[in-house]
Amino acid sequence: MKTIFVLAALVAVATASFIPAPVPTRSLKDDLQDFVNLLPVDKLTDLVVRYFTTDKEFQEAFAYLQGEEFAAVWDQFFALKEVKDVLNYLEGAGLEVYELLNQVADFLGVSHVKPTRGVRSLKAGGLSGFVDEALALLPLKELKALYEEKLKTSPEFRAFFDKLFSADFQKLVDFYQNSKEAQAMVQKLREHGVDVDKFFELVAGFFGWGF
Repeated sequence: MKTIFVLAALVAVATASFIPAPVPTRSLKDDLQDFVNLLPVDKLTDLVVRYFTTDKEFQEAFAYLQGEEFAAVWDQFFALKEVKDVLNYLEGAGLEVYELLNQVADFLGVSHVKPTRGVRSLKAGGLSGFVDEALALLPLKELKALYEEKLKTSPEFRAFFDKLFSADFQKLVDFYQNSKEAQAMVQKLREHGVDVDKFFELVAGFFGWGF
């Protein structure tokens, strides 16, 4: 009897291997939502409210979560690289984990969990998301055509760009290296997910500047 089940399983696997696999349309967010759908959210909410209003030990535990000791643990835990890596992975998969954690942080009165740079998704949000969406709205072909036309037909425009092309890029590099304020600004942009280095490379290449 066991042999029959094994053979049946092998036939099923072999048959399935010849069936074209459907194009995956689900995401990690959908998979996790399947688990959430199984949770009795209303009942769990009622349970929390009941304990919060009637159970002294539960109230003391909640008070601890709002204290300085737990706040320190919270900060230390979310400062760990391994934890950040997991959060960044989930955020990149379309799960708004930082927003959720910061809602919890506001409720408990602890520090917000800040994403590390490099968290990217199709709609990243924040400054990086704004830049991406703004660039997507620009009519780049039309802008390039107009730029080339103006160089040919407008002496003023040509003189302006001749001035820009003749700029000494090394002076801009020196300015950045010697300005703490400029470095702080660039670091802030990086923390918001803006690829500053790529931007500088594009600008330098456009004007013919060398590094």
